[in-house]
Amino acid sequence: MSTIREEVLAEMPSESVNFYCSPDEKLSANVHDVHHVHSSENEADAKRADIERHVSIAESVIVQAKDNAGLYAGSEFIHAMKFIREQSDEDWVRLRVKIKNEKPSGVLLSDIDEATRPNGEVISSEKNTAAELIVLVASHCDLFYDETTRFSYVTVITDNTTLKVGSTAFIEWLSYAYYTQRASSASDAAVKQAISTVSGICRHEGEQRRVSIRVAKDAGTGAYYLFMGDEKNRAIEITATGWRVLDTYPVKFWKPSTQAAIAEPVSGGSINELWEYCNVEEADRLLVLAWLLESMRPETPFPFLELNGVQGSAKSTTQKRLRQIVDPSTANLRPVPKNTEDISVAANNNWLISYENASYLPAKMQDVFCSMATGGAAGGRALYTNGEEFLIEMKRPCMINGIPSLVTAQDLIERTIHLELPRIECYQKESDLNAGFEVALPGIIGGLLDLFVKTLAILPSVALSKPPRMIDFCCLGEAMSRSMGNDAGVFEEVYRINRKESIERALEGSPVALAVLSLVEESPLDTVFHGTYKELLERLLAYKGGDNEGWVKSEKGLANALKRQMPALQESGVMVIPERGAKSSNKGKRVTIKKSERGEHSEHCLRVSSSAGNKSSFIHEDGSPF
Repeated sequence: MSTIREEVLAEMPSESVNFYCSPDEKLSANVHDVHHVHSSENEADAKRADIERHVSIAESVIVQAKDNAGLYAGSEFIHAMKFIREQSDEDWVRLRVKIKNEKPSGVLLSDIDEATRPNGEVISSEKNTAAELIVLVASHCDLFYDETTRFSYVTVITDNTTLKVGSTAFIEWLSYAYYTQRASSASDAAVKQAISTVSGICRHEGEQRRVSIRVAKDAGTGAYYLFMGDEKNRAIEITATGWRVLDTYPVKFWKPSTQAAIAEPVSGGSINELWEYCNVEEADRLLVLAWLLESMRPETPFPFLELNGVQGSAKSTTQKRLRQIVDPSTANLRPVPKNTEDISVAANNNWLISYENASYLPAKMQDVFCSMATGGAAGGRALYTNGEEFLIEMKRPCMINGIPSLVTAQDLIERTIHLELPRIECYQKESDLNAGFEVALPGIIGGLLDLFVKTLAILPSVALSKPPRMIDFCCLGEAMSRSMGNDAGVFEEVYRINRKESIERALEGSPVALAVLSLVEESPLDTVFHGTYKELLERLLAYKGGDNEGWVKSEKGLANALKRQMPALQESGVMVIPERGAKSSNKGKRVTIKKSERGEHSEHCLRVSSSAGNKSSFIHEDGSPF
């Protein structure tokens, strides 16, 4: 007796059976299965060849009809277009756009549509509307896709607006454009169908372009572009010879929904007005200006900007106004997210990442910020229904503020500019300050752009005596400082001092590092300790202090804590050398602590004795092999 499943399959056409059956069922369901597979492949090839033949006929008529419009009424053309409309929506849309662009003015596209409608065709309203939406996009937009994320984009030709296909802004534009033409609305189903097809056209027929949010660099000319995000979609072009506001430009920008417009800059403005509205000490102002300029260079690593200060030091206000210069948003300040995934979402919709009032940064979050400084990417599923991955570029300038010091990871410290804001003694009305800043902002931006131009002119000639880790930023800052009339080396020294203070501040937050420093300080010997991590942990207990928070509880914990603090300890004149080699003590791995010259840290490697024998080996400051 047959089952219900078998009865249902028996009633299905063979292609449906093959879709629903298991592999074993497919083999047994029909004795002609193998022949069917080969015939299906042959039929598909023949169908595609037939489509291409009819497309060739239609394209030939379109070319000839420029001089002989009557060819559009010819039976050969009508038959070819009917066939294409029945077999390939994509080819039909492309040919229809081509006809619209190349037909004589006296020929109506609606007449061609009616004449080439397949005989007896009954089109659902959604399918018909979707086809019209696709034609609307193809005829009004430049279609392309991003070379990195592979997202599909369109640029509306009339106003140079670039939209991400499927975004809220794209759907709103498409729905409104359809309404203005048809005086009716398109259904959600039709819009969804159109989005899928338009995305495919972008990917398979569109150009590969680089799409940016706020800042871009033209690979051909080397010019920088700052997208203003205003109603005219203008951008500011900056080169070593000057800057100007342009309506059209050679790079592509898209505007997220939260992006706000940059105030139109005024040439000849003064950047010094910025300090009337930002509470930054004079000694730190070169660092802030260099950070703002670096935020307009997409190809280089970005320093992480940390603003600290007691309550009443205008941390949030200062941070908000710095952002308004480069990348204003409808929400210039946001609370620190609860997970790292939210940071990637912010990076997908903002150029500058800005968080306020933080009290603590987990290690995972510091790792993400470190990756964002030099360049990284986050992945996610494209759809809930499949396993495809999409990429979000994570290289972004970032800044954060809080009362305590937030950055403790050594790799992030080396990429961080730390500013301690002074407490304000005399307060002014917030409304008055905001009004004054809005008036001064065009001149401040113009002054910053003028400074950027002068900096770019000097930058190629800058060479540093002792390049630090963030060498691109330091070179830019040094060029900027010289363009402002300062002597060579001034910025390099300011940056070095700031970095040293940040490292010392991180040491203060590590009870293990403080204990090691105390041990070294009391030792009269150059080699302070040589033994196992267990023995070192016992020695350090005497310098632990009364607070157990943050103290390690095992040899492994001590090894990890020392590894994280190696760069900072070396800046303070302490070398931590994990012993390497095939042999180790029966009591565990050994470590050596020595006194050294201060400031020998960084990209250099250390030559130390290997426990494997008398040979020497190179290791990095973190103990890893060179």
